[in-house]
Amino acid sequence: MKAAVLYGPRDIRLETLSVPKLKPNWVLLKVHAAGICGSDLHFYRGETSIPVLSKIGEGKYVPGHEVSGEIYRIGSKVKSLKEGDRVGVEPLVGCGKCRWCRVGWYNLCENFRLIGFYYIGGMAEYLAVPAKNCFKLPEHVSFEEAAMLDCIAVAIHAINKAEVCCEDIVAVLGAGTIGLSTLQASIALGAREVYITGTHDFQLKVAKELGATATFNVRKENFVEKIMELTNGQGVDKVIEAVGGSSNTISDAIEITRKRGIIVNTGIFVKPMQIDLFKFLTKELTLNTAWGYGYWTYRKEFEVSLDLLAEGKISAEKLITHRYPLEKVKDAFETALNRKETKSIKVEIVP
Repeated sequence: MKAAVLYGPRDIRLETLSVPKLKPNWVLLKVHAAGICGSDLHFYRGETSIPVLSKIGEGKYVPGHEVSGEIYRIGSKVKSLKEGDRVGVEPLVGCGKCRWCRVGWYNLCENFRLIGFYYIGGMAEYLAVPAKNCFKLPEHVSFEEAAMLDCIAVAIHAINKAEVCCEDIVAVLGAGTIGLSTLQASIALGAREVYITGTHDFQLKVAKELGATATFNVRKENFVEKIMELTNGQGVDKVIEAVGGSSNTISDAIEITRKRGIIVNTGIFVKPMQIDLFKFLTKELTLNTAWGYGYWTYRKEFEVSLDLLAEGKISAEKLITHRYPLEKVKDAFETALNRKETKSIKVEIVP
């Protein structure tokens, strides 16, 4: 099969790999859509020191953990799915045996493996995944929309940990895919007002269309002052940080959060950050983190995300700006990387 292999900075190659072998409780999918994630771009830019270890060898991997497809073949022990089923794929694979898996926090698994990193991902013609990680799609949900479920689930996990409710004024820092998904999820849960920051006007235009109360271009205005004015000097109730990289967003979050408010960090930072702990202390803030996703009480947050998508409470289609065939995967990565020029939000690989 054809597959895209990411070797390192600006080095992604289309190669021929063997179709993954099918385990008894796994299924083989024909891939229909796979998204380029911000974490993939960190590797593509060479901005991360995380060691790369995958099934195809050290230092390289097949990306695509935001993925959907059609079941092509089922393992000998699979009873819940059949060939031809349309599914969205939850890419997190826990061992099922460690202390974290046993209490449902498989996103913190001690032997964590990820589809699209350790296992061959969706930027290939075929993909093998555990059957339990497949969620059947309603007919009106497209494969391209379903490939966004991982992003939506990250947003759901963040607002779950922030305890967003109908009384809240929420600020989302970052208007990329995760930030725009968090905006929508906050609105779906009834947040009173939702503000969002971004670095590009085209992102903020989409945010307005999706229901943001106010938007701020951080390159053009002092959003900290503006938010404090809007909240009469009190600050917002909850902040979701969705930028990461090398931005000083946690310090900004401390400035705009009210006393006893909650900050949740979802962005992946590429270097240590400094914060004013005295101000953090005297406001009695809570700083929480959201790594992947897990359960919202007894239901998987991935499943909650599919419900919100299927019910039209979250729009994935508005976030998908570019589509490329697998043969043009390098062009797709360059488009995602150069968003200022391309005005890309979510770039997907589709047949």
